[in-house]
Amino acid sequence: MSAFFAKVVAFFASIATLFSAMFCQPTIVPEYPEVDTYEKTVFDEGEFVMNSYDLVVSPYGDDGNDGSLENPLRTVAAAKERLKDLAGSDCDTVTVWIREGTYLIEETLTFDSSDYSNVVYRSYPDEKVVFTGSKEIGGSWSETVINGVNAFVTDMPVESEADYFRSLFKDGNRLPRSNYPKQGVFKVADPLEGEGVPSEWSPEFFTHTVAFGAHTKDLLDFANPRDIDVRLMHFWCDELLPVRCVDMSTGRVETSKISSMTIRVDDNYVFENVKEALALPGEWYLDRAEGKLYYIPQDGDTVENTVLFAGGCEQLITMNGAQHVSFRGIDFENTDWDRIDGVFFGKDMFASHPAHEYIEYGGLHPQAAYEIPAAICVESSDGIDFIDCRFENISYTAIKFDKASKNCDVTACRFNEIGANAVYIHGDFVVPATTQNINVTDCHISNYGRIFNNAIGVLLTNAIDCDITDNEIHDGWYTGVSVGWSWGYAPNPTNNIKICNNLIYNIGNGWLSDMGGIYTLGVQPDTVISGNVIYNVGCDEGAYGYGGWGIYLDEGSSGMLVENNLVYDCSSQTFHQHYGEDNVVRNNIFAFGGEGAFIISRHEEHNSLFLKNNILVTDNSMMYARTIESDWFVDDSNLYWDYKNGGNVTSGYSMAWTDRKSIPLMVARGYYNNAVFADPLFKDAANRDFTLATNSPALDASFVPWEYNAGTKTLLD
Repeated sequence: MSAFFAKVVAFFASIATLFSAMFCQPTIVPEYPEVDTYEKTVFDEGEFVMNSYDLVVSPYGDDGNDGSLENPLRTVAAAKERLKDLAGSDCDTVTVWIREGTYLIEETLTFDSSDYSNVVYRSYPDEKVVFTGSKEIGGSWSETVINGVNAFVTDMPVESEADYFRSLFKDGNRLPRSNYPKQGVFKVADPLEGEGVPSEWSPEFFTHTVAFGAHTKDLLDFANPRDIDVRLMHFWCDELLPVRCVDMSTGRVETSKISSMTIRVDDNYVFENVKEALALPGEWYLDRAEGKLYYIPQDGDTVENTVLFAGGCEQLITMNGAQHVSFRGIDFENTDWDRIDGVFFGKDMFASHPAHEYIEYGGLHPQAAYEIPAAICVESSDGIDFIDCRFENISYTAIKFDKASKNCDVTACRFNEIGANAVYIHGDFVVPATTQNINVTDCHISNYGRIFNNAIGVLLTNAIDCDITDNEIHDGWYTGVSVGWSWGYAPNPTNNIKICNNLIYNIGNGWLSDMGGIYTLGVQPDTVISGNVIYNVGCDEGAYGYGGWGIYLDEGSSGMLVENNLVYDCSSQTFHQHYGEDNVVRNNIFAFGGEGAFIISRHEEHNSLFLKNNILVTDNSMMYARTIESDWFVDDSNLYWDYKNGGNVTSGYSMAWTDRKSIPLMVARGYYNNAVFADPLFKDAANRDFTLATNSPALDASFVPWEYNAGTKTLLD
């Protein structure tokens, strides 16, 4: 982000401990592909061995039983409490064996320092164990017609907010709310600039308002406008704002929460949870005024066989002060989400605003969905592990390791259909960091940010000594891996992070802007980005869209090593550094960026980075963008090739040929040192096989081939 945003984030950091549960909401946006079935790879099912202090839990047990195999307990909560009796005993690790079945979590399972340490909660060998936050809807269905479409309906009284739900599941899938329009987006007609309250930082980006003007042709005569959410997209932020009222004659749309960013003409938006838009198979609508639930049946559904599950619990597990607790082979699924109450940081700014009396303060999420709660939250705990677990249809962040947690692992886990971040590692802004040694390895993360679109696959803020390695991350609307939370050159708690051997692809998908497959912030002299394969990163293609980068070193990123990465097919450059100092970028392949191969977007009075022994290839786009002055960075022994223009590569300020600079001009400015301008001889560049021939001229540029795609393919033929 630009420098002005540093002040915003610094302010947020100073109040983060006070506002740990601010709010945002869900979406059904562009189609995304189904993913393959996840196979267990690490967790050894082993054999059942009942040790002296072990306990067994079964859906058919009773919490009054002794917890033996013959007389199991019924709930994990009961087993947890029973283990407290072991305090002071001579036993070591205890296993709670969980028999096959679905366990409804109606109240959050809490662990703290009073709980027994060294416990493994694991599935019984070869049995499927599910912890769920949803329960079956009671009552009976009848047939009806709504909006001219055949539908099912059942009584569903909503006597209080506790009866209202925002998630509905069928056969293990989240069912979509009814959105409008059914395809594409609407465009803001009038941002009503005179009604906004500008921030003290940057009114251009941060003017807050509770109204905008829609094109009247885009509006319906909404029956229940206050149950509708409007989703607005701004650069790196999407936000859901609950509608307060709609004026059909003028197009005025008022919301009951404040926009976090400036609304502009032609901003994209959609309405969500619209009764009048209920039409497609699988869509549903809970009409709290009527006390009825409507559902559009899918193929094979009848009023007799349709079984749906409504989200209830939002948070499955919390840990504070727990030690050495492990979950293995457990499925966590189907949680709900709700509006999060909080205090808007600019509340005083709205004291004299006409809308002051009805505004619900709270709900900002300007970047990375960082304030969204987690279904599993670990705080001030040591040795908490999740091994070979599955997280499916989680409406918030799946797992968060919060302040002062350490020595925790997420290994060989599967995350799919996650509302916010899949894994969030967070700590207080203190140096040295107290959140440390949290590792995410061998995980498969897909379809994250389904509800809070600007969420991250793996988000790390204010932590040290962590590994994010050997993961497959794909199909999110925003960045795949984000590390750091310090804008500029100030001391940074985040350091010694290894982001290695990850496969990251299909990121952005044309929805938001200003993102990277891998994104960093702040001074991190021991952080390494190595061995990653990143492709298909695409930003919003609209008038305000920009920034679909492969590797993105943002404000103040310094002292980092970026090597042995393969990055290709990004809508902007494959590598972008906003500003930083003395990063080493070596032995990478940067290929087929839509706006070029490489960009540094701010010139400073020091060396920005060393670019050495890389292969940079384009197809009629620039090698270096915005390189006007000399000494922005030091390059040496790189290979350059343009598949349309051959070795006649260009660099410059913009895509226009009039701004492009030839090789002699760039050499005169101190670039292309010891360069090789030649075809690298990839095996099949058109089909994105970047295997090098043994006689590749890249080897003459001291390029060293490596194995990629988690070590399954060598780069040298």
